[in-house]
Amino acid sequence: MNGIRRGLMAAACLAVCTPALATGFDLTAGPSVTSSERGTAAVFASAFGERPDDHRIHFEPIGTLGWIDSRHTRTDNLDHQVFVAGAGVRILTANPHWFVSEQLAATSARTDALSSRFEFMTSAGWQSGHFIVMLRHISNAHLVGGGKNLGETMLLGGVRF
Repeated sequence: MNGIRRGLMAAACLAVCTPALATGFDLTAGPSVTSSERGTAAVFASAFGERPDDHRIHFEPIGTLGWIDSRHTRTDNLDHQVFVAGAGVRILTANPHWFVSEQLAATSARTDALSSRFEFMTSAGWQSGHFIVMLRHISNAHLVGGGKNLGETMLLGGVRF
């Protein structure tokens, strides 16, 4: 429960700073799964630039704070809550509803799913009005760190402001 409070506090801080940093903000949540279908909850808040409405491909900065809950298994070290802070680029397609993003993320703890302090956070999704849905994967691609590096894959849905 203490981790949820910290995550909500970080999201609130990001929301307050959004007008100074960007013109868009989203809050998303959903299930996160690692190998062997070990599921848990995940919550993310992102701030990003807003593209002009000219139906062209655009690149914009994005920053994200997130929280992935722990889960207990007998074989894997997944029993730590992980906070994630990332920054990178979001690419909006000529169709204003579709986007992809790539961020470099720092993590608060190591687990068998996120085995290093730095991970790649890749997202692809759809947005319309105040709604957003995305598929996100977080992994270090075995480039840094050790351990199993099972990765976290999540389906997130939420609201945009």
